Amino acid sequence: MTDKFNLTPPTPASSKKAGFTHEAPTGKSDEWFTPPSIFTSIGLTFDLDPCSPGADRSYVPARHHYTIHDDGLTSSWFGTVFVNPPYSDVKTWMLKLADHGDGIGLVFNRTDTVWFQAALAKATLVCFMARRIPFIEGRTGKVKGNPGTGSALFAYGETAAQALLQSGLGHCVRPVKN
Repeated sequence: MTDKFNLTPPTPASSKKAGFTHEAPTGKSDEWFTPPSIFTSIGLTFDLDPCSPGADRSYVPARHHYTIHDDGLTSSWFGTVFVNPPYSDVKTWMLKLADHGDGIGLVFNRTDTVWFQAALAKATLVCFMARRIPFIEGRTGKVKGNPGTGSALFAYGETAAQALLQSGLGHCVRPVKN
């Protein structure tokens, strides 16, 4: 079977490493970038990437980019946003995206965590990725390792939800609101 998304097949995490290959040990970078194939599948141009390494280094098709120097977490967000949060603070970034209500967030598939459940409660749609994503290491710009877990894309708002539904990236579900 041809993998039109150029995603790696699932494999178990190495038992020789602590944690997962793109969850950085203390003192290491937690910058892992989303590969262009994901954005090709989603088919959106975003208004803002608040977690950007800079427009010249970003794979995110966004009109505006906030870098660490802009402090994207405390800056005002506008329009449709794409968030691949730093792994050191996923909860805060995802809750801000949920409150913003317009965009897509890419995170580890950690359904058992408090932050995942809180983000899910406000989501319009969640796409559980069919394959593990070959993330690009921020320091080298190269694909490195295979993540030890799958990923999920959270959509907030109908534009983002429709983009994920048509993307073919995985199984999409709409959370039941209590």
